[in-house]
Amino acid sequence: MKNIIIAASLIVVGAFGANIVISETSSAACSDGKIMTLKPWYDGLLDGDCNVKSPGDNTDSQANFIWKIVLNIIEDLLQVVGYATTGYIMYGGFLIMTSNGSSDKVAHGRKTIMNAAIGLVVALSSVAVVSFISSNIGI
Repeated sequence: MKNIIIAASLIVVGAFGANIVISETSSAACSDGKIMTLKPWYDGLLDGDCNVKSPGDNTDSQANFIWKIVLNIIEDLLQVVGYATTGYIMYGGFLIMTSNGSSDKVAHGRKTIMNAAIGLVVALSSVAVVSFISSNIGI
């Protein structure tokens, strides 16, 4: 168990470290604020000076502003679910590798992988649906 925690910690620290190095070396006027593939809540709401746009007095623009924030947050949460299911797939593989030929442990590992794969498909499909909705309603 201790080795799993150490490996997971190294993966997370490495991913964030690589993101910091990549974002510091980019030559854009303002960074996109992404961590791994997670977008910030204000994605798509910045003006040319890297400031968050004002929603304005028009109720349609305020509604679009709010929907854009909500869809950004929903997409990020679904991506976190995708990361978690990927972790469960790796965990199921670990269970199979450490089963020592026990058929019960192998079956438990396979069931874990199957359930996680189904969850991953659902999460990725949900991210695609959210992206499709946000691009088609003009937000």
